[in-house]
Amino acid sequence: MEEKRHYTVIDNYKRKLTLKYLNKVIAETTSALILKEVGKSVYDPVFYLPKEDVLIKLKPEPNRQSHCPIKGDASYWNVDGDFTDNYFAWSYEDTLPRSKKIKGYVAFNMEYITFISEPI
Repeated sequence: MEEKRHYTVIDNYKRKLTLKYLNKVIAETTSALILKEVGKSVYDPVFYLPKEDVLIKLKPEPNRQSHCPIKGDASYWNVDGDFTDNYFAWSYEDTLPRSKKIKGYVAFNMEYITFISEPI
């Protein structure tokens, strides 16, 4: 039986990203990373933003957890003072070696945000 490959490619995203939630800017950066992952299938690309470029307070969701064999254990976040019935954002606080570029970055659930990409 052939072993399936699971891998990621992490690149700098060379555009300005602005994220909005309920029409309010919650993050703005020119230092985003784009992570492309292939595992059981080809997953949608995920944008990771430096935490220092996030303009809102995120509340930890300690009861949510998952593990990726490439990235490590995920930490989940919700909107402070608000509630979404699903996770709002996630990060990898202690990344595995192959994903060390996303340490200190956070990704957002695209179901809740407006994503604006424009030239720098």
